[in-house]
Amino acid sequence: MKIKRVLLTGDDGYNSIGIRLLIHFLKNKYELHFAATKHQQSCVGGYMNLQKETHWGKVRVDGVSGFWIDGTPIDAIEFAHSYYTKPFDLVISGINMGINISGSIMSSGTFAAANRALYLQFCSKAIAISWDVHHSQYFKKHNVNEDLNKYFNYPGKITRSIIELAIKNNFWNTNLLNVNLPEKISRKVKFTRFLPTLLSFYPRPLNIDKKNQTFTYPYGTVNNYIKTDLNDDVVATREGYISITPCKIDPLKEDVFNKLKNKQICID
Repeated sequence: MKIKRVLLTGDDGYNSIGIRLLIHFLKNKYELHFAATKHQQSCVGGYMNLQKETHWGKVRVDGVSGFWIDGTPIDAIEFAHSYYTKPFDLVISGINMGINISGSIMSSGTFAAANRALYLQFCSKAIAISWDVHHSQYFKKHNVNEDLNKYFNYPGKITRSIIELAIKNNFWNTNLLNVNLPEKISRKVKFTRFLPTLLSFYPRPLNIDKKNQTFTYPYGTVNNYIKTDLNDDVVATREGYISITPCKIDPLKEDVFNKLKNKQICID
C-alpha cells in the first residue's frame, strides 16, 4: 500500500515527546502534518467542546508545520478534517505516555482520535500508539525544547519499525491498530485481543470520601494482573511484548443484526 500523507495527533499535547519522536523519524519520508491538543488532555475519551468557541494556532515543531487546538483530541481531528482540503493516507495518534488497553480505550483520547479520523473518512488507515510508562508520566506537561536523545532508541526507532511493518503488511487487512509498547525496550511483537475485563488490572473501588462527598481515581497503582492468556493485550504488554490489536471502527454485532434486520416489533 502507498502511504504519502500522514497526520500526527494525540492527547498529550502538540509538543509532546511522542509526537516529536514521530516527527523526527517520519518527516523525511512522508508529507507530514500534525493537529493535536494544546495542553495535556489524557483520559478525556471522545469528549467534544460543542458548547464553546475553541481556539487554534499554527506552529512549527522540529521543522514540521501543524496546529495546536485548545480543546480535546476529537476537537483536533474535527478541526483538521475541516481545515485540510484532502484526506490523509494515515493518521497516527500518539505516542501516548501510558498504555491504553482493554476497556480503557473508551476513556482514551489517543484511541478516540484515531477512531474518529476513520469515521470521518479522513484517512484510510489509523494507528493508536501507547507506551507503558510509570504512572507519574501519565499527565506530564511537555516542553518542546525537551531533549529527545534518551528516547530515540526506545520507543522512537522501535515505533518507526512497527509503523513500517504495518504499512508493508497492509495493516493485516484491517484499518485500525491499537499498539501498546511495554515499559522496557522490546522487539517481540504479539497480536492480541482486548482483555475482557478491567477488574483484573485496574484497582477498585474508587477512593470515596463520604464526609466531603468527593472521590478520586487510584490510577497511581494497578492490580497484580491475572496472567490468564498471552493473547490478551494486558498480559502480553506486561510480559514484555509489543501488543498489536487489530480493530474495527464499527461496534455493530453484525451477525445479530443480520438475524434481526427484517423483523419488526410492536411495543404494547
